[in-house]
Amino acid sequence: MKMPRLILLMSLFWLIPLPAHAETSVYEQTLKGKQCQETLDQQLGCEYRIGKTLHISIDGIGRTDTGITFMKSDSNGDFYASIGVLHGCVIVKRNPPDLDPPFTSDYAFISPRSGKVYRTWTECGVDR
Repeated sequence: MKMPRLILLMSLFWLIPLPAHAETSVYEQTLKGKQCQETLDQQLGCEYRIGKTLHISIDGIGRTDTGITFMKSDSNGDFYASIGVLHGCVIVKRNPPDLDPPFTSDYAFISPRSGKVYRTWTECGVDR
């Protein structure tokens, strides 16, 4: 009798929705929110919308005068971003940080040189 009840409870557990951050990493969410297009003068620009509170625009990707604009970034929101001076990449961070594995170092790094999204700052910094 107890075994069928246990199986029923276990099957119901899988129906409980997980929080959004438990389903995907910051890297995956950044990739999902990325939209790029080329302007008439063949300059590449990308926008990144991550969660409810982060919107980044990078224009002139790969040029010496590339512009990074934080359209919306709230350090109290679900995601926020900063610039890493050492590697020159935009660092996307979850708020609050998820300290449970596998997301203990859960960041995304956006290269203004290519518009690509990376999992680590070393990969992003090499993209020169």
